[in-house]
Amino acid sequence: MIAVFREHRRWLVAGLLFFISTIAFLDRQTLSVLEKTLEKVLGFSATEYSYIVTGFLIATGLGYLFAGRIIDRFGVRISFAVALVIWSAAAVAHSLAVGWITLLLLRLVLGLGESFYTPAAARVLKEWIPQRERGVCWAVFSTGNFIGAMVAPPLVARLALRYHWQFSFIATGASGFVLLGAWLWFYDSPERHRWLSVAERTVILDGRGPAPAVSENIPTFKLLCQPATLRFFFTRFITDPFTFFFLFWLPAYLQTSHGLTLGKTGMIAWIPYLGADVGALTGGAVSDWLVRRGVNPRLARRRSMLVVACLTPLTLVAVRVDSASLAVGLITVVMLLQAAWNTNLTTLIIESTPPQHVARVVALTLMGGTIGGSIATLLTGRAINTFGYVPVFTILGFIHLAAYTVMSAGWRSADRPRES
Repeated sequence: MIAVFREHRRWLVAGLLFFISTIAFLDRQTLSVLEKTLEKVLGFSATEYSYIVTGFLIATGLGYLFAGRIIDRFGVRISFAVALVIWSAAAVAHSLAVGWITLLLLRLVLGLGESFYTPAAARVLKEWIPQRERGVCWAVFSTGNFIGAMVAPPLVARLALRYHWQFSFIATGASGFVLLGAWLWFYDSPERHRWLSVAERTVILDGRGPAPAVSENIPTFKLLCQPATLRFFFTRFITDPFTFFFLFWLPAYLQTSHGLTLGKTGMIAWIPYLGADVGALTGGAVSDWLVRRGVNPRLARRRSMLVVACLTPLTLVAVRVDSASLAVGLITVVMLLQAAWNTNLTTLIIESTPPQHVARVVALTLMGGTIGGSIATLLTGRAINTFGYVPVFTILGFIHLAAYTVMSAGWRSADRPRES
């Protein structure tokens, strides 16, 4: 067992990425859990809260414009460390808020800092993880997001009730500084890492796989305009609103359409995130299994995504059932599918991009998802007020098929991966 561990220390990197995503989402969700408390204490309404949330999304989207460039230029170790300090300090500083404008400014800083963690993770996986293991490792990273979303409600509420709402921000934000110490102590590139054996270093370097030939220095706008980047940009633009919808509207849907109280909503609203955890891991494991059986990595990811796209119309059933439990069960299934989709999409982006550009390309595609999510969130509110939830769920059922068509339509025969 010890010998096996010594030859698989790259999985410690995957574990570190898991904790990074968990802390990032915990810091994000702390404000959501305390929203009603802060409305009373700081004297703002749901309208001002929507400004705060939108400000965070805009800051994150803007951060994606330069996060990838900074990571590619200065390296992932230092770039991420600085970003972690910035967002953790902003998270702790929420405890000093005196009004909604203060919270808005702090969310802007938090969003800019957190815009680094996904591009940084993409760069780390490209450097550290062989192709045949990348799907599962990205899934491990992605599950941290949902674990953070699951842990936040009970943890933050308990801290606020036992101590004070300020202490919730201090405790969750301070966890980032603990993570910073672990990051600086452990992380380095595979070429320089002091703990790697010669055998594992060889496995990592040989397993990176070939990358498309691209010129070394490409301006960010020109990189965005490349056909492959645009395909991935619009794929996320179309499908990321799926996740945003359930993050922002699931509790309101359960209370409005199924008559649940806030207490009952809190008891079951976390379940879809558990499904997302399972989906992220399963989606990565299945496509990795195809790779190990000889299927070209990019083709394996796309096949898995096509299966997901064919199943997401289950949302049409979820919105039409009378039972709240059955509705939550079906929503859990579609959240599982969405997580599997995202795992394979991001892995596909990583495997289709040269190492020197992977952080920027992932950041640009995430910006596409943030733009799509921001627009969709504004339109969703109007649609629900006018037509109810059925049309929204209906549209959500077909966006993955639309996105898969967009992603595949421009895939020239020369770009198409061949099966081994």
